[in-house]
Amino acid sequence: MLPSQLDSFYRSTLIKQLVVLMILAIALAGAVPSYLTSQWPWQKVPEISQLKQLKDMQKNGLSLPGWQTLSQRTVEIGGHKWSAQEIVPATVDSQMNSQVNLQVNSQPVWLLLRPQTWARDLPQVDWMDINGVRQWTADSRKALEFTLPVAGSQSQPNRTYSVKARFFRGWTQRRTDAVMQWYAWPDGGHPAPSRWFWADQLQQLRHRQHLPWVAVSIQIPIKPLGDIETAEAEAKALAQLVQTTLMKSLRKNDTVGQADSFTSISMSTSVY
Repeated sequence: MLPSQLDSFYRSTLIKQLVVLMILAIALAGAVPSYLTSQWPWQKVPEISQLKQLKDMQKNGLSLPGWQTLSQRTVEIGGHKWSAQEIVPATVDSQMNSQVNLQVNSQPVWLLLRPQTWARDLPQVDWMDINGVRQWTADSRKALEFTLPVAGSQSQPNRTYSVKARFFRGWTQRRTDAVMQWYAWPDGGHPAPSRWFWADQLQQLRHRQHLPWVAVSIQIPIKPLGDIETAEAEAKALAQLVQTTLMKSLRKNDTVGQADSFTSISMSTSVY
């Protein structure tokens, strides 16, 4: 190797070593304060910007346009606090025009909500908890899906997102219900907790914040051991209203802004 080439080789090696040393120095400068305080960035739990709205929802329930709340209270199911509401169409006219037609002994619809109220609160076995309290027999299971427009997407007004819910008949000797259940989150929803988990991971990567969720259980009274097919359209219409109202509530004073659409994540998770 010629002297000039050797000199160039050493100079290049020295520059690379200096770059590595600078990177290490920068890393140490950021790590030392964390080491001294024992507060590492990856140990910090992402925040929930909609925490106030979620806690208010747990305490006061959800106000649905065109519906009247007969009673609302906070109940404990499976160690978690739920908002339990009895709702009916607000007026006789709205009942006649509503897609949800209540003709079974004038029984109200039950709307159960379990909002996420702290960062480490995760979807778990909420549907099993409700089954344990209701003590019903569940059959006629199927999945229902509906599509809603993405809110606040003026640049792409035709953007939509889909929500999938579990739909089944729950019956006891005293009452039969058409039941619809799912976890609702901004621009998405699914009954399987794993689907929320992956959407939440994407939210944390993009915004360093948790994706808020609300467990929803709608129980529509039908005839004793009746066919839930007769209530399918009504259940889907009410579910769309609940999802839309939930998202409007969560977007109030949201410091993060409009959530991204998470339906682009393709998963093969089964509903059951």
